[in-house]
Amino acid sequence: MDIQKMIKDAQVMQKSLMQAQADLEKVEVQGSSGGGLIEITMNGQGELKGIKIKKETLENDTETVEDLIMAAFKDAHTKAAEVSKEKLSKLTGGKDLFPF
Repeated sequence: MDIQKMIKDAQVMQKSLMQAQADLEKVEVQGSSGGGLIEITMNGQGELKGIKIKKETLENDTETVEDLIMAAFKDAHTKAAEVSKEKLSKLTGGKDLFPF
């Protein structure tokens, strides 16, 4: 077992993971609900980047609007997790080391 090689391999993996995380920060995904009444934008790291609410959405009661926002958020979050998992699994050989 070559310790120096293991250290070097770990450093290469760390650099690759840092680059993948930087790439995920630039990726944007959209989630929506209510047939597009609410749209949520997130980056590949799951950070919220924007919310669009169509005017006609506000004609609904508060609870309905809240449910639509939650559904759009969940949709965007699921898409961000899929992008992240795909990107990181390439580096980890398919092992899910970083669950979203």
